[in-house]
Amino acid sequence: MARVQLEKVKKIYQGNVVAVHEFNLDIKDKEFVVFVGPSGCGKSTTLRMIAGLEDISEGTIKIDGEVVNDLPPKDRGIAMVFQNYALYPHLTVFENMAFSLRLKKNPKMSQDEIYKRVTDAAKILGITEYLTRKPKALSGGQRQRVAIGRAMVRESKIFLMDEPLSNLDAKLRNQMRAEIILLRKKINSTFVYVTHDQTEAMTLGDRIVIMKDGYIQQVGTPIEVFDMPDNMFVAGFIGAPMMNFIECDLIKDKTKYYVNPFDSKILVDSSKGTELKSKNIKTQKIILGVRPEHIELASKSSSSAFACKVKVCEMMGSELHVHGEVKGNDIIVRIPTISITPDQKEKLLTAGSTIYLTFTGKVMHFFDKETKINILTKHKNVPVNK
Repeated sequence: MARVQLEKVKKIYQGNVVAVHEFNLDIKDKEFVVFVGPSGCGKSTTLRMIAGLEDISEGTIKIDGEVVNDLPPKDRGIAMVFQNYALYPHLTVFENMAFSLRLKKNPKMSQDEIYKRVTDAAKILGITEYLTRKPKALSGGQRQRVAIGRAMVRESKIFLMDEPLSNLDAKLRNQMRAEIILLRKKINSTFVYVTHDQTEAMTLGDRIVIMKDGYIQQVGTPIEVFDMPDNMFVAGFIGAPMMNFIECDLIKDKTKYYVNPFDSKILVDSSKGTELKSKNIKTQKIILGVRPEHIELASKSSSSAFACKVKVCEMMGSELHVHGEVKGNDIIVRIPTISITPDQKEKLLTAGSTIYLTFTGKVMHFFDKETKINILTKHKNVPVNK
């Protein structure tokens, strides 16, 4: 069992610089949790506090119910994979992976047991043929597998990974991401993973912890944070390209709600309207959020359509990313190429052309203009530090 609990954990550096503010999280046994956020948000600092590589200024960290604040890293039952691999250049792959098993604290481990653990891990990771090589003879992806293998052989309860894929190129990142997903199914451990890449967070995590400026912004499953972001930061950070934000009015008309982006009139979906009504939301100015993939081409005559001037169009193969301007506001639209005619495609690819767009009432997100908080989630009891 490997449950990790962080209770009001805080990190303060010299000069009263607060890197992490009252971090509260309960990581369940065998759960894969991802810390994600921009550089400087405190995600790696939090991971290092779990590992025991950073002292805790305030609060408590428990592993399986035991307070480990003062426990040295070697006694916490954790294995860590670093961003820069941290391999010994003068040792072979086999010797790098076996290094921790040969330390004096493992005097009873036989050479046969060490050999078995290393070769079993190498087989899982597909690096058996490289066991006699030294790190300089390996590619970046192969070195990262060795670093993961070195952690695996310890058979630890908890795996901590600090941006392990950030030094790899795009193709290798995709490949290694898939391998980590498969690895997770083969070894029975708890994973805590740090990344700045929201794609890694969405594909790997059972739950995602989104951080900014040392605060937790939201904790939830990938579906939860994508479909119901708690605030504008989460909404803009999760999803690529980022969500469009439009200042407009949310209008209550008897039993229905409308929004009026760019002087159009779009009816809010009945399910969202029911939720707005249950919270007694009145007519007010809001910031409307709509994801690029939820905006569609429309006819000029539609009452819900608005004109958009094309500035740049990126051809991505299966889809177009159209960057446009609507009444001085920048907007991004993702349009699948299979859904448009050759004439429409030519128009979209022509800078300066005018297209007409719309979106349905099912795909809207409503944010308070002052607080930037989602008005449909701000009254819920969510595990988030504001």
